[in-house]
Amino acid sequence: MKLLVNGCGYIGKVHLATITRFKLCDVAICEIDPARLREAAAEFGVTECYESLDAALERRFDGAVICTPNFAHLDDMKKCMDAGLNVMLEKPLSATYEAGREMAGYAKAKGRWAFVAYCLRFAPTYGRIREYVQSGRLGRVFGVRASVAGKKAITDAKTDYRARKSLGGGVISDFSHEIDYSLWFVDKPASRVLSSSRRAVHKDWDVDDTAELIMDCEGDVSISVHMDFLQPYFGRSIEVYGTGGAIRWRDNEPLKIYLEETGDWREEDSAIDWEKVYRDEMEHYLDCLRTGRRPLVDETWGCEIMRIVKEANG
Repeated sequence: MKLLVNGCGYIGKVHLATITRFKLCDVAICEIDPARLREAAAEFGVTECYESLDAALERRFDGAVICTPNFAHLDDMKKCMDAGLNVMLEKPLSATYEAGREMAGYAKAKGRWAFVAYCLRFAPTYGRIREYVQSGRLGRVFGVRASVAGKKAITDAKTDYRARKSLGGGVISDFSHEIDYSLWFVDKPASRVLSSSRRAVHKDWDVDDTAELIMDCEGDVSISVHMDFLQPYFGRSIEVYGTGGAIRWRDNEPLKIYLEETGDWREEDSAIDWEKVYRDEMEHYLDCLRTGRRPLVDETWGCEIMRIVKEANG
């Protein structure tokens, strides 16, 4: 199989490293910045390179991995689907809910799908938390609290798209991983969304750099999420509350589980092999291309995430 990676910024290079390191398939790259294109080609030993998506799609590929900024996802996905491709698309689905709806409708009309790359679903610790919730061992789960913070999200980016509304930026949109996995844990839709967000430090931005988000879900489940682009340490944490137990976890620490049946806290290893996470994610996409199966996270769910982002942003 042969993939086109469209966009050679930070996450584009992550996917290129995964594909080439594990020899998952053949690959070509597309990047509108000539210097960045040359850099990525040299770093990953790619010989087939294009400076425009239109030029690339004159060739045949089995799929395309879209790693361009959020505002470009709509047009890039349309071009790839017009060329007959099912795509893997970096999160979030789009820059706006309206664009997300258009993308979902376009995919349906074309008989295609987009795999939205919420990679944390492929990290074992997150999967294990979901298993505890879904198994009923925590009793009736009534609350999830998540946090994600750190300026690394800004400094890792090749451009300032995360700080500009017109490019689909903002802390809630960029940290939509937390929206995705929290709802995945409880397997319930968000029926009401509340938020408080602000430009606490970056007064010159036209998007917020910190937010508190609350999602009310069916079955009297409440999810709260803290997000910021400000702290010097980048990290995530999760707490889950149930009538029969609880979970606490901060990355780089053990997973802590309290079960009423045992009456004490116990710890489980929570180390995450990120190379394996990205490999499992890419292999999932390739398997969907080979078999015709729908991906774990598709454009319909990606659009639902964008609905929540829109409501949270007011």
